[in-house]
Amino acid sequence: MIRVVVCGALGKVGRTVVDEIAGDAGLALAGLIEAPGNAGLGSKVAGVEVTADLAKALGACDVVVDFTNPKATLEHVAACAAAGKAAIVGTTGFTADELALAKKAAGRIPLIISPNMSVGVNLMFRIVEDAARALGDFDAEIVEIHHNKKKDSPSGTAAKLADAIAKARPGSAVVHGREGLVGARKSGEIGMHSLRGGDVIGEHTVIFAGEGERFELTHRAHSRRTFARGTIRAIRFIYGKKPGLYTMDDVLGLL
Repeated sequence: MIRVVVCGALGKVGRTVVDEIAGDAGLALAGLIEAPGNAGLGSKVAGVEVTADLAKALGACDVVVDFTNPKATLEHVAACAAAGKAAIVGTTGFTADELALAKKAAGRIPLIISPNMSVGVNLMFRIVEDAARALGDFDAEIVEIHHNKKKDSPSGTAAKLADAIAKARPGSAVVHGREGLVGARKSGEIGMHSLRGGDVIGEHTVIFAGEGERFELTHRAHSRRTFARGTIRAIRFIYGKKPGLYTMDDVLGLL
């Protein structure tokens, strides 16, 4: 039995992850964490009380899953490192410095940091890198759309898709939208376009446009359960692992 603490347990993704864990015979909820002042503190989900005390919950868990915000995540990862508990981070919106700081915990604990836990999206990262390399003279553009409550832009997934293209095309640079008389598209640009509206869970399209043809890759999330199911796979993978920084490629056996 793997005992799991979920941080951000009452958020949109966090709550779905909690439901998946509660329905899995091989996993047990060891704690549900929310921010101080959250209206749900003291309530119970799947028989477990929601609290703001991660330190107390750490004593009875094996893996911590975090879907909160960058500031809270850094605190949670530091607490996990101090307690020697494995951590899985699905939080997005990190600055480069914040992400680097979070990754340092991998020197003490097994750690996964991924902007998207979906199996399909993580396969998309790999395919996009291969396509960017094979279609080296094609223009690359990324379009993403999410619900109107999403706070960060572009999405962490879109940013990682851009990283995948840049890995295959050193020297590339992201251009966020275009307005006015910007001139002809420059070689090496990675166009990034973020749309927000309604209740869209998440959709990402990468466009490779060449002379006489266009190649597009799209992933659409129809349910947040796709993120939760990927998280369950990550929990099973990281349990018992040695300290280190792991990726969803490791989880899915794509390396």
